[in-house]
Amino acid sequence: MTITRRAFTAAALVTTAGLVPWRAAKAGEDGMRTIPSSGEAVPVVGLGTWITFNVGGDGALLERSTDVMRAFFEEGGGLIDSSPMYGSAQNTLGHGLTALGRPQGLMSADKVWIRGEADGVAQIEQSRANWGVRQFDLLQVHNLVDWQTHLETLFEMKAAGALKYVGVTTSHGRRHGDLERILADHPVDFVQLTYNVLDRRVEERLLPLAQERGIGVIVNRPFRQGRLIDRFEGEPLP
Repeated sequence: MTITRRAFTAAALVTTAGLVPWRAAKAGEDGMRTIPSSGEAVPVVGLGTWITFNVGGDGALLERSTDVMRAFFEEGGGLIDSSPMYGSAQNTLGHGLTALGRPQGLMSADKVWIRGEADGVAQIEQSRANWGVRQFDLLQVHNLVDWQTHLETLFEMKAAGALKYVGVTTSHGRRHGDLERILADHPVDFVQLTYNVLDRRVEERLLPLAQERGIGVIVNRPFRQGRLIDRFEGEPLP
């Protein structure tokens, strides 16, 4: 079967973070997906911030990152994903969101990546301050670090109206067994995992389980940090 570039992009997605509520088999012509747990519609393409937004205090790179965010929102983007693991990326986001007047379409997604309940709560608050948002839309336990502790915190925040969605993440295709057990036993709204045309193990158990449980899927490393694209540099587009 011949796969067109358009079909591949619609099905396998994104920049660094792409939204794939797996229950929706096809992206609509408007490029939107529906979050299974809420019915909220969100754009299919998200914006990740790992490495590329870790620019420190470099003024030129901060403005370049802001330009990326501006183009993202102008083209209808919504979900932006970051983490305290990503160096200065959260501060870069805060700079850009301030410069852009805090666009209404933003869906803010971040992570907790530390051990201990109190330290987790403090880290979430610091992340929120770095972004300059009133509260996050989605918080995820990053790479399952102390996930039992942090899931309890995040579910309490959601119940109190301080958070819309709860998720868990892995990267590099790791800890699929742990992830499967969490998805089966806990009412998370999102799972973030590695998925691309070469890394397809998640098709065996995790994606069907997400569909069964009504869990939205955020894809990371859809192009293996660009390596899947770089190998065709200089080749004509099909």
